[in-house]
Amino acid sequence: MTVSIGIAAAGTQEVDATALLHRADAALYQAKMQGRNRVVCADREESIAE
Repeated sequence: MTVSIGIAAAGTQEVDATALLHRADAALYQAKMQGRNRVVCADREESIAE
């Protein structure tokens, strides 16, 4: 079994749950594209950083 995880953190001014979930989802798919057993964090500019 393998795990791919996408993470997005809410800042103190982040109130849009939809945008936060979108960034986490994008990070998850980036982790899946990079291979197995990955964790990818989304930065605040909506680009994805590992």
